Amino acid sequence: MTVTERPANYGTSMIDLGRFQIDLEMRTLHQSGTLVPVGSRAFDILAVLVSAAGRLVTKDELLDSVWPKTVVEENNIQVHLSALRKILGEDRNLIVTIPGRGYQLRQRPVESRAPAVESRAFRRSLPLRETRLTGRDAAVRQISTLIQTTQLLTLTGAGGIGKTSLAIAVARQASNDSSRAVCFVELATATTEDAVLCEVAEACGLSTLDAAVDIAQLAAAVSGKRLLLVLDNAEHVIDTVARIVDALVAASEILRVMVTSREPLRLMQETVYRVEPLDVPSSHSTHAEIVQFPAVKLFLLRVNSIQRYAYAGCEKIHLIGEICRRLDGIPLAIELAAARVAGLGVEGVHRYLHDRFSLLTGGYRTALPRHQTFRATFDWSFSILNPCHQLLFRRLAVFSGGFTFDAMCAVVCDEKYAVADAVGGIGDLVAKSLVNIELKGPVSRYRLSDSARAYALEKLHAEGEQRLIAARHARYVSHCLRPCLADSVAEQLDLEIDFRQSLDDARSAFDWAFSQHGDTRIGVELAAGLTEALLDAGLIHECCTRAEQAIDALEELPLASVDSDTEMRVRATLASALIYAQGPVSKSAQSWTEVLALAGDTGNGSGANSEGESVKALPPDPISSSDNEQAQEYGRTVLRPPLQPRRSFCACAGICATSSACVILSR
Repeated sequence: MTVTERPANYGTSMIDLGRFQIDLEMRTLHQSGTLVPVGSRAFDILAVLVSAAGRLVTKDELLDSVWPKTVVEENNIQVHLSALRKILGEDRNLIVTIPGRGYQLRQRPVESRAPAVESRAFRRSLPLRETRLTGRDAAVRQISTLIQTTQLLTLTGAGGIGKTSLAIAVARQASNDSSRAVCFVELATATTEDAVLCEVAEACGLSTLDAAVDIAQLAAAVSGKRLLLVLDNAEHVIDTVARIVDALVAASEILRVMVTSREPLRLMQETVYRVEPLDVPSSHSTHAEIVQFPAVKLFLLRVNSIQRYAYAGCEKIHLIGEICRRLDGIPLAIELAAARVAGLGVEGVHRYLHDRFSLLTGGYRTALPRHQTFRATFDWSFSILNPCHQLLFRRLAVFSGGFTFDAMCAVVCDEKYAVADAVGGIGDLVAKSLVNIELKGPVSRYRLSDSARAYALEKLHAEGEQRLIAARHARYVSHCLRPCLADSVAEQLDLEIDFRQSLDDARSAFDWAFSQHGDTRIGVELAAGLTEALLDAGLIHECCTRAEQAIDALEELPLASVDSDTEMRVRATLASALIYAQGPVSKSAQSWTEVLALAGDTGNGSGANSEGESVKALPPDPISSSDNEQAQEYGRTVLRPPLQPRRSFCACAGICATSSACVILSR
């Protein structure tokens, strides 16, 4: 007989032994109705002695029962017997040692009625899945392998990513492929420690008749059982779940616990498996490639189940790929979008993605409330953040792409939110799957998904902080562009990735500045650096468009709203770009004339270090054919090393004068 089996000569009642009550099924020891903590091996020894019903139990019998198929020293029996006798206290003499033979109980155990706790079979069956799991075969295999080798496995990821569906698939496979029982516990409605304990106890077949179940009692109940315990949706009671799980895995080496949560439990025994979004196609993928991506397959499967119409072969497949990409590959969002195709069509769904939280509603009626709309999913995640972390999350909305910790602090930190707060705050948002972290290279970069950013923007606007934080972001980006442009060509190539990110940030800030709720003056200040960067990158058309937009806005601003150097830089960059834009040469010449006029107004520059003085050195019309040689000589003079540090304007002016002359000569 193994210690996990119920002895044949006892029923389902408790067993009295002196002042103690023993439940071999629940593996619990009570004294006058109070649970007495006891180690797993010590209880195994007690169980063997009780099952023997007063018969002598030899040392070999104890070793075979308590440590089956394991070679251990005999003194292990003495160690655990000593611990057991200490627990029995005044009744320690109930266990008698027969020298050279073995051990037996001094009195025969007696069946008694169970007090507060009633044991039943595990009765929480696995929930049915609403749809077939798509694109997760590899994940199911990986998790199934992990659950065999680790006591505690936590599936983490953003809301709607499919953690519950994966857990159910793995648990169902474990139930079919092994003798391990599976117990599934839904924690979404449990908000207190007592409620969590009650849910777990009920699922494990442990109900209370006249007393609440505590953690020790629950640990004793599952100890020694080949059980996979699945705790679903634990993020809102994460501290309570961590304490319970820590006690459960400590009480039983053969217990397996799988938790789904938007953040880890942070226990020593924990293995964390991050559930990633479904793979999505790139904007350059072909028709044949798009239909092979899991996100697209899920979208098509959901659409076809509603309409019975195959979209895989139609011209709309590229729109479907973009829908999945803009929804970040999140299965819940993709399913909600696919459900809207019946009423709006693929084009309509694509068109209204800018208001995704109004669009993505109408989930399964049987789903949890927070999974019936996309907004509800984010509301749930946002609600479990403390106020400081909520502030950080909404302020991060101004970053359209990746950002560093230093960039974050420069934009979001102020008298209300210190850098020290940001250190813990960003870590918590990453842990709760609201912010993604990229560990490529020496500096970590953070990023919000498109959906998380859209939600954070709503919160930023609702809080009345959008103008303040966006203005801060625009000034920071404008400051960052100048050092990038000041480097040599070789260094610029080394910093190409950072430079592209700076361009993306600057574009986003520029678009905000010239929007209905923006700040035109900040936009013009930013345009000076952004247009120079665009010209340097060879993005001539965009450079001209944004420079002209800034100059048009300048005409509407009051005089002296923007300093002359900034205006001069924008106009000079436009003049430099126009010559390449296949427009009339006279337009570029007129722009240079305006730049020269502004340079004359600056008045107090200091030689070549002043942008105004640099432009004054230009001929009256640097691109007229009669002054080509003079323009070229100016360019060579300005570009003669050493270049002044961080004076990218001088280099820009020299390059444009030289190149303009060369262009005219070539004509």
